[in-house]
Amino acid sequence: MSRPGGGSVEGSGEMKARGLLACLVAFVIVPATMLVIAPPARAYGSTALWQIGFSFNCNDKTLCLTPPFGVGGFWGWVEFDAGGLGDATLTGCSHLSTSIGVLTGADHLNVDITAWEIGPSSMLPLPTFHLLAGTVTLSGVDFKGHPITVSLADIGLTGDTGYPAIPGHYSAQTVFGMSAPPGMNFEIQVVAL
Repeated sequence: MSRPGGGSVEGSGEMKARGLLACLVAFVIVPATMLVIAPPARAYGSTALWQIGFSFNCNDKTLCLTPPFGVGGFWGWVEFDAGGLGDATLTGCSHLSTSIGVLTGADHLNVDITAWEIGPSSMLPLPTFHLLAGTVTLSGVDFKGHPITVSLADIGLTGDTGYPAIPGHYSAQTVFGMSAPPGMNFEIQVVAL
């Protein structure tokens, strides 16, 4: 029996079987083999011990329009590596703050951590990460397009970070035992690698 345009009906069953076999190889066998062959990927190298993501937001004009802040927030990521090293990237954005003498807009910080430790917290009833040394490059609206790099100590960023050194998700409720006021929120996610 033949099909319009040529070819046989009997051959189409064989074609379907070959197509199914090809799909099986492509979607099951190849990925399974890759799991065995490929080493695990680590986006920032193999020395990372901890990663922290955080978000702090305030949209209440009464609570937030106090220097040096404004309505808005700041968000970031920190990685603590073996050997006391680490990195952090933070971005903050304030709105309506020109009324209090602070420029409105976004600022960015890139931190190169050269010494850190875990120690008792000065703020929380659990151990936290402490920055001991490093540099930060600041850029954005408050720096008028001219990035500057200074030591963490020079701008008061050494010491207790307030980030818990215990894996988990933290909010105002979990850290302080109460919800953040209306219009405010903060979240911290700590992951041990």
